[in-house]
Amino acid sequence: MGEDEIIGFESLKQTLVYWNMDDYPIPVDTTDDLDPVFRDILKALHVMGFREGSMQVSLYDEQINREGALVDWTLPESETYGACVYKVPDITWYMIRDSSFYRAGPVNYFVIAKPKRELHRVLHCLQSRRHNVLLVKPPPPDEEFLFSVASLLENARFLGGGKPRFKELYVSYASEYDMCFEEYVDIPEDLSKTVDFSERIPTVRGPRTAVFWDAVDCPFPPSSTPDEIYHSISSALVERYLSDNITIWAYLDDDDKKGSALLGGDKTWTSRIYFLPGGDKASRRIRMLNDMFLWARDSPRGMRYEASLVLFADQFIGAGGYYTDMLRRLDAMYYDLLFVTPTLDINNPESPQWPGLLLDRGATYFAFEEPPSPKMHEAHAAAEEEETPKKLQII
Repeated sequence: MGEDEIIGFESLKQTLVYWNMDDYPIPVDTTDDLDPVFRDILKALHVMGFREGSMQVSLYDEQINREGALVDWTLPESETYGACVYKVPDITWYMIRDSSFYRAGPVNYFVIAKPKRELHRVLHCLQSRRHNVLLVKPPPPDEEFLFSVASLLENARFLGGGKPRFKELYVSYASEYDMCFEEYVDIPEDLSKTVDFSERIPTVRGPRTAVFWDAVDCPFPPSSTPDEIYHSISSALVERYLSDNITIWAYLDDDDKKGSALLGGDKTWTSRIYFLPGGDKASRRIRMLNDMFLWARDSPRGMRYEASLVLFADQFIGAGGYYTDMLRRLDAMYYDLLFVTPTLDINNPESPQWPGLLLDRGATYFAFEEPPSPKMHEAHAAAEEEETPKKLQII
């Protein structure tokens, strides 16, 4: 598809606008009143074919001094839009969350941000899940981006190329694909493919366990094969009363030459263990969190605490309320969340007790208002009888 090819388009769905104010600063002459900017965005979307639905704008910036509603669902000229401002280190999690909120069918994403690595990956993940994704091309380094209708129309492209322009497609609102139907569609497992969340993951029904493992801060036994690693981890989890239907995602540093041999789209194993590039510590934290929510999006639970997530990592400790709040939301969604912190005294992959010792002495439920499921109470009680160190509790 050509970058400037005109694509006939019509959408009657919710449009979500994400504006990174670090990448695209607020125009100087509109700092005190963004309403004209929002109206121009709405007009540009209308010309591009995003009609009838409402627009919600999320502005984010690590340096911003306030959070909350900036425009509270106003109705200018009978068209609906709203805006909120966030002070967050990364907006990609909000994009994934929002994809699950709107159940009237795939929503539209209009992203005014420079496509950094994780943002670009998440946008492709959303596009593969039937969402329409628009991205604004950045201006030349010495030019300020103008939020005019003409500028937005000139620089907005579909992810993958093409300029959308309104063309009546005779698609009724009621007949558009509805996301809630995804719960009834099975995605078959393909053992020849690495499950990297670039598309909807294989469907698993009933009790299941998903493991997200930082293999840099919590290394695997160096002499073990991927299938041996999987067997060791799954055996330890099953012994502690978690479901034996287990999938493991392990995140590596891109610059780790030893670990890089495990990466690549053609690297598959007999077991359900997948090695993914995570980048440095901060990047791994963001990607692991995003993938956990993509997993939750694609794996709706049928019963309370039917699905368990086990997170092996230490980079969430002291990372700030943003990450704690994100993990808290998984518990609020009734996923059984077990958090394993590999402290120095137990982070020994060559120990014959690995990885059982990690679970017995480094694991804790994420503690919230709702009580956790009873699956591992016996294992925790046995560990306490051995006078293990006090476990970390995240409040």
